[in-house]
Amino acid sequence: MATIRTKILSHFNGEMLTGVAFKDHARRKRIIAELSGIEEITINEIAESLNISVPKATELLNELADEGFVCDKGKRSEGPGRKATFYGLATDSCYFIGLEIKKYKLNIGLMGFDKTMIKASYEIPFFFEEAKTALQEIVNQVRQFIQMTGVPAEKIVGMGVSISGRINVRTGEILTIYHFSDAPVKQTLEQEFGMPVYLDNDSRTMAYGEYHFGKYAAHSEVLVLNLDYGMALGMFVNGKPVFGTSGYAGELGHIPLFDNEKICFCGKKGCMETEASGRALIEWIEAEMKAGSNSVLARVLERKKLIEIEDVVEAIQKGDNLAIQGIGNIASKIGRGLAVTINLLNPQLIILSGTLSQVGESLLLPVKTSLIQHSLTLVNSDTKVVLSDMFEKAGLQGACLLVRDKIVGLV
Repeated sequence: MATIRTKILSHFNGEMLTGVAFKDHARRKRIIAELSGIEEITINEIAESLNISVPKATELLNELADEGFVCDKGKRSEGPGRKATFYGLATDSCYFIGLEIKKYKLNIGLMGFDKTMIKASYEIPFFFEEAKTALQEIVNQVRQFIQMTGVPAEKIVGMGVSISGRINVRTGEILTIYHFSDAPVKQTLEQEFGMPVYLDNDSRTMAYGEYHFGKYAAHSEVLVLNLDYGMALGMFVNGKPVFGTSGYAGELGHIPLFDNEKICFCGKKGCMETEASGRALIEWIEAEMKAGSNSVLARVLERKKLIEIEDVVEAIQKGDNLAIQGIGNIASKIGRGLAVTINLLNPQLIILSGTLSQVGESLLLPVKTSLIQHSLTLVNSDTKVVLSDMFEKAGLQGACLLVRDKIVGLV
């Protein structure tokens, strides 16, 4: 007997359909896509957008309503004459879990079908390490979160996982951590929760969140730079996310930009990430303090035995001279790397996101200056560089929405 989850998922699977049934299935997906972008629509607008008759649009919309995916949002006047009925996606037809795995914490969220965030838990203590116990802790935390939401587990139909490193989006394989031959992350989570799991790297899920939920969503050519311990790009071209052949697109941090002898985490020398990332900033600050420079971070290091990226952000926000000098140094190098990117892609917009973006103008101004210095004037005059307005929310909301769109077939 089919479960509630199986029945819901079957509505999105059109692989076995042919002829008129396949065409109608594609049209229903287009209606969902339209409603994902504009939230409410009339039957006449659907007919015009899909280039179909009003009776056909009515039939398709009624099918989606009967399945629970679309609901009546009420009647309103569009002008002279009768009031039109507006339709929108139903929040509670099904739900999607988002899981963001970070170095020292987990973020978990639940999204409704209409992109409404139902609940989110941020900064759940966690240590990102190569151990089965860490993976089991993830399972336990997600299970506790689902229970806490009060939503029937059978109506949660997919999980999106955001994690740093190289992810093969076709296979779900993580190439940089959790190499358990008998317990890969995707299969483990699918077995534990009985739902499809989609993995992607943190930069792309962050970009997906910024693009669909941030205040700059009107642009079609967008680069989102994730600045954390490492750095990478999430890219939108013609309004579509760029994955690359296997999902490795956007590895800006591993462009060999510097002629140095620093070994990157990837094993190569001279990567941009070795001098223009949160990890590089912390290393520089620690070296300067060891050489005698003063900073409030000396007390942090003495107390915790390590400096985390959030500590550096707080120091900059409090006006610590050494930390401000450090962010200026790496921001100039970030601008140099971005100059290469905009000369290639000519984007409308670059969004500086991730933990380091919270320092604001201390990052933005030197990035802009360096970008202008190292890129073609005709190109950089087309590109606006801005700070994220979403911070912690972008990656989690992006993970939720990306798995929804993967399951529905919108991306």
